[in-house]
Amino acid sequence: MYGLLFESIQHYIKEDYGEEEWLKILEDAGLKNMVFTTHNVYKDQIMLNLASSCSNILRDRTMDEFLGYFGTCFVNFCAGYGYDKILRVAGRHYRDFLNGIDNLHETIRFSYPRLKSPSFIVETEDAYGCVLVYRSIRHGFSSYVIGQLRQCAKQFYNVDVEVRILEQLEQSGRYHTTFRLNFHNKGFKPENEKKAAISEEFRTISGTTFFKLFPFCIVFDNTMTIRHVGESLATMMGEVKDTKITDKFSLRRPLVEFTWDNILSFQTVIFELEAGRYIDGSSKLSASKTCTHYKKLLLKGQLKYLPDWKMVAFLCTPLITDLEDMQKTGLFMNDLNMYDNSREMVLCGWHNASQLEHRVDQEVEASRQIAENLQKLDQWRRKGDALLYSMMPRSIAIRLKNGEDPINTCESFDSVSVMFCYLVGFTEMCARASALQIVECINNVFIFFDDIVDRYKLFKVETLGDAVYMVAGGVPDRQPDHAQRVARLALEFLEKARTLKDPLSGNNLKARIGMHIGSVASGLVGRKTPQYCLFGDTVNTASRMQSYSEAGRIHISQPCKDSLQGKGFIIKYRGFVHVKVSFSLLLSTSSQVRLYFTSENSSKTLIDSPLPKLDSN
Repeated sequence: MYGLLFESIQHYIKEDYGEEEWLKILEDAGLKNMVFTTHNVYKDQIMLNLASSCSNILRDRTMDEFLGYFGTCFVNFCAGYGYDKILRVAGRHYRDFLNGIDNLHETIRFSYPRLKSPSFIVETEDAYGCVLVYRSIRHGFSSYVIGQLRQCAKQFYNVDVEVRILEQLEQSGRYHTTFRLNFHNKGFKPENEKKAAISEEFRTISGTTFFKLFPFCIVFDNTMTIRHVGESLATMMGEVKDTKITDKFSLRRPLVEFTWDNILSFQTVIFELEAGRYIDGSSKLSASKTCTHYKKLLLKGQLKYLPDWKMVAFLCTPLITDLEDMQKTGLFMNDLNMYDNSREMVLCGWHNASQLEHRVDQEVEASRQIAENLQKLDQWRRKGDALLYSMMPRSIAIRLKNGEDPINTCESFDSVSVMFCYLVGFTEMCARASALQIVECINNVFIFFDDIVDRYKLFKVETLGDAVYMVAGGVPDRQPDHAQRVARLALEFLEKARTLKDPLSGNNLKARIGMHIGSVASGLVGRKTPQYCLFGDTVNTASRMQSYSEAGRIHISQPCKDSLQGKGFIIKYRGFVHVKVSFSLLLSTSSQVRLYFTSENSSKTLIDSPLPKLDSN
């Protein structure tokens, strides 16, 4: 069953009983938190379970009564989808609606292709109602159908209907229910009145005239043997007389078995038959024929029982879309009826073909342009994200994109590694080189450094005007190994710097690095060009470590030494060094040390670091 049926139940249960009761019903039915969607297909048993749960929870109706209530809900709900319009014009009277239910299902099948619709046949009728036979592959839905029949009569035809079940049985996997519908059947006319309305001179018609009127008709008997076909169809199909109609044609719609009994039962339903034929008129399949010579012919019309002949006539017309389709099928204009719209449909299709092709081309071009624009939009979005992530950490940028207030990004961190790197001799180079040479040199260096920072997943805080590069680890994303990451990055910075050259002298560049660990406060600063900044004595101390370092060396503090000790780094005391610090820094930092790093296979000493002398100035 399509979700549309269950949506109707959900809507009216909530409206009549409340949201809380509906949730209880779902839980009782084993469907907790279930959300139904229109075009999804669900198991039939779910509706029976819902009816049983409604009876258990709400206790004001039986299960069958709730099934009838569900049928009423569906009819009312469909009116909101616009289906009431087609139901209102399905027939002038309620009896006409009952005779055309199967055709309505065939129409709806285009929107709901997986629909497994039941069949409704008016077996007999009189002035007080009719006997309706309901056939379905589903069991237990008779009460649901009764609710639908009553509501359709009341809402669309202003008719009160009493429905009784006369018989229920199972046959060949289908469940048959016979209903007696009592209502004022004002559209009914007895057979004797119908015959009396026809003048004696028009009682009969010759076969010759009949087949001229219906050039595509097929007449067959109760053995399903073709007795005669219309002139146009005979021209196309060749000799098919005295052959089984089931051998020459397959039934496309309705979705029932192509048998004599079903044909008599479905006389009010539109039938579609499909025939395979070759362009040369042969209807026999031959191994020597190729697929390019083969064309399917579709016929659509009504199967009508003719009592005088005791045969059924298929009164049909071919389904042709345009002139090109006519040529492929082997049809000509004079083959088509003049009294229906077959010719007009083909000609209108031809007149509108060029305009339609132009519109299709426009739509294709518009779709292509939309696809290109979406691709460009995605590219610029990625560029915008990359620019944003270069201004601030990715995690902070994502929080801002999600609408978080920038003030909420302000945090304090107990342990953060801060590193400063300076290119030695940059000031002297600025005095000798041109502005373009300076910018090109610094750009090359910092591009190398940026790649390294990304690889270690650290945060580049900023670059300063005197060729100072600042990196932090453990902020804003806390990392337990931030000290080791920054230390390895510092070692790689030294190695990369040695591969770059001064644009004037041609000598290799050298870097000096300082590193410290401590607490910081961080957050976004500014509105026009917001920047994620770090504040605190840790930043000042790391900057002093860089200032008092030497070319090709990494100067670290005592907290860094303690954090890196035993982690695969060689640490060496440098000796006593006078470091100028502020009074607040003197109180918070008991010792400053200087260290050098290198890999184990390098000839350079890693670290040397005794306690330094502190200068209170």
